[in-house]
Amino acid sequence: MKDVPGKIPFAPIVLLFKMVYKNGGVSFGRIPMLLIYVFRYVLLEPFRLAEIILYHKKIESHVLSEPPIFILGHWRSGTSFFQSLICQDTRMTSSTIFRSLFPDNFYLTESWLKPILTSICKFFNVPYSIQRVPMDLDLPAEVDMTLCSLCSERSYTWGQLFPRRFEKWVDELLILKNKNTADEWLHDYDYFIRKLSYRSKGKRVVVKSPGDTARIGHLLRHYPKASFIYIHRDPFSVFHSNLYFWRILQQQNSLQTISNTEVQDLIVNSYRKIMRSYLNQRDLVPISQLIELRFEEIIKDPLKELSRTYSALNIGTMPEKEITALLLKHQSQKYASYSITAELRDRLNREWDFVFEEWPA
Repeated sequence: MKDVPGKIPFAPIVLLFKMVYKNGGVSFGRIPMLLIYVFRYVLLEPFRLAEIILYHKKIESHVLSEPPIFILGHWRSGTSFFQSLICQDTRMTSSTIFRSLFPDNFYLTESWLKPILTSICKFFNVPYSIQRVPMDLDLPAEVDMTLCSLCSERSYTWGQLFPRRFEKWVDELLILKNKNTADEWLHDYDYFIRKLSYRSKGKRVVVKSPGDTARIGHLLRHYPKASFIYIHRDPFSVFHSNLYFWRILQQQNSLQTISNTEVQDLIVNSYRKIMRSYLNQRDLVPISQLIELRFEEIIKDPLKELSRTYSALNIGTMPEKEITALLLKHQSQKYASYSITAELRDRLNREWDFVFEEWPA
């Protein structure tokens, strides 16, 4: 990390309380969640410090053997599903739920802590509510959320923990108008990407963080040969799926509560900003390094869309057998239906008009 602030004992706890102060405090009903976060840091602090001592210099000096593959798309656009499919390729590696929860110590804890937590999840039938599936700590996960535990202030995930300031985090860490902020974010982001690569002995890293949809220019500056997969989903579906997403965040992760009206506003505003930023920057990517897919087509024929992706980005032979096996496991998965009021439809058509024009139904 930048100047390795994490070498200071209990640095993540200091950072956590700093963020509580800077972001307007914790809602009374969310204090137990804050205590859970503190307990997690205290319990695993020796492993975090040991991992820094043992691996930090090696990670810092590690060179990626191949440029990353970035999966783009607003939250709830199908990026997690596509990440799961492409990560069936044994030449690829990615963060997982376990590694995103414990990014500061997973080198030393994954072999023993993950089996313990997996057994607990199975015994109590713990669901992974965000994806509506049973909890599986090996499922691929976002990279941005890892930065919180890696002693970095450069993660938009703080905006999900403190939703009253979510739009501030969107402007600061997704739109990234300040170059110094962008450089600091890239430094910390790249550290974890190299950590994943080093851990996997040089496999190609697949990165999925929806905020990257707005950060293409900065990613290209650091990874000029990177490949990008953008997934577009019907905006009305994105809106309603994000309502569900935020309800789960409020119940299970956030340290602040906000009203349903505030949730709707932040979804509308963040989608507009992120999509405008994507459309303004996508022409920076060479044609051979970008493919755009539709979520609805992926669901209809995932093998066809994956084959198109492998061919367009020239990333080798698609592991059809492994992907087919995963699809068979999830063939019964259903996607929630929704209804939309005329008033909401008019608002989205008005505020997201440029998206509907770019991707007609």
